[in-house]
Amino acid sequence: MKLLREEIAWRQLRRGAWVLAPLLALSLVTGNANWLKASVVTISLFVVCERLELAPLGVALHAAALLLLFMALLCAMHTSVIFILACVLAAAAAVGISAFGGKLRSLGNFIFIPALYLACETAEGGTGAPLAQCGWAQLPFLGAAVLPVLMLALAEHRRLARLSTSDSLHHYLQLRRSDELGARVACGEALLAVSCAVALSAAIVEWQHLDYGQWVIWSAVSVISGDMAATRNKLRQRASGALLGVPVGILLGSLMPHGNVGYELLSVVTMLTLVSFHRYTLGFGARCACIACALVIAGKAPSIAAERVVNVLLGGGIGLLFALAVHAVLPPNAGTRQ
Repeated sequence: MKLLREEIAWRQLRRGAWVLAPLLALSLVTGNANWLKASVVTISLFVVCERLELAPLGVALHAAALLLLFMALLCAMHTSVIFILACVLAAAAAVGISAFGGKLRSLGNFIFIPALYLACETAEGGTGAPLAQCGWAQLPFLGAAVLPVLMLALAEHRRLARLSTSDSLHHYLQLRRSDELGARVACGEALLAVSCAVALSAAIVEWQHLDYGQWVIWSAVSVISGDMAATRNKLRQRASGALLGVPVGILLGSLMPHGNVGYELLSVVTMLTLVSFHRYTLGFGARCACIACALVIAGKAPSIAAERVVNVLLGGGIGLLFALAVHAVLPPNAGTRQ
């Protein structure tokens, strides 16, 4: 019990569960899987809202950027070269935004990664209709998924309004409840490394038509930071989490009863692992275990779950390769904090 208290962020877990509960309920009641897919938007908005203390207007703008990028990436999938270029530009923006404050890297990541995930999932699950049409059909669900986090931010902002000395209009036009964005980051090294890594990762995904190829792309982005020690450590964390978590998930999935309800519950638990653990390795391992377990109880072959390990290692290896190459070429101070 002491270990659980120390490792699990209970407050974040409870709050995350509350904002995801309406989407899970709608999915279970209606049987429409689009609600479950849309919950990716909810958890992404929640993570950034908590880390950056976003006000309602900030949440709304984050949601708008995420949905616009989703549609852009989805439409770009018509042509491989355009899709690769769109991924590179979006990933570069996700990293480059940290030049205005280190905390903004979370904002960039949680625009690019969920938009890429949703675009790939929508394209893979298409019915033969044009991709843009499939995207428009998803927007009502994705828009509704914004509401739980928007309501949470509005409730907290209203509470602060009673304590604020500024006028009401100014208070509700704020983007954040705090002005602290962290130290500015000289991200030139990381920016170049991410651009090259994403270009190669997306090219491999398109060339080989990899299933769940989005994991390769965002793993390349996730491991790269401006610090080489942090990049190596992030790859070790993700690799160990995947190598331990996926086999555990496959084993648990083989022991659990199969069915849609279990799959939907595990899908929500998977998203909660983003906010439930203090240590990244433990959270990522739990996330990989939940994904593998959900795939098995949905009737997928264990080899499909194992592909996630390969994708994580491939993307992370590409990211580390370009991080090392760029670090060797650029001046020593190119990626240091200002």
